[in-house]
Amino acid sequence: MKSPLDLDQLQTFISIADTGSFTRAAEEVHRTQSAVSMQMRRLEERIGKPLFEKDGRTNRLTEEGDKLLSYARRLLYLNRETLAAFDDRRLEGTIRIGTPDDYADRFLPEIMARFTRSNPRVELTVICEPTPGLVEHIKRGNLDLALVTH
Repeated sequence: MKSPLDLDQLQTFISIADTGSFTRAAEEVHRTQSAVSMQMRRLEERIGKPLFEKDGRTNRLTEEGDKLLSYARRLLYLNRETLAAFDDRRLEGTIRIGTPDDYADRFLPEIMARFTRSNPRVELTVICEPTPGLVEHIKRGNLDLALVTH
């Protein structure tokens, strides 16, 4: 059986994919550029496929790199979720969220489901109103967080 993927390598891989640069990714993950290059060499060896191709000064994902990216994001999310499940300093209480109606249907169900799985002791309360009303609620302290439009 092959050895498991290294989460640090996956985090670095995601940073490179997001920034398009080994140098900027190195800054994000607090490593030297040469350490980042070595991590990616090892990850490519582990996967058995090239993950990046040079496009001028930018590093673009290969087809295999693009395939790995979604798995890498899910693995890191699952790792954070697992650690949070055993964290004794979990959040508790109520969080009051405001959002325009069109955002509530489109974005909130998945976000709330993920948040609730990671924070079962937190109750989420949602208020749906147009942006001007949400801004007033924030000013008065009636909401902890609001998604607003310009």
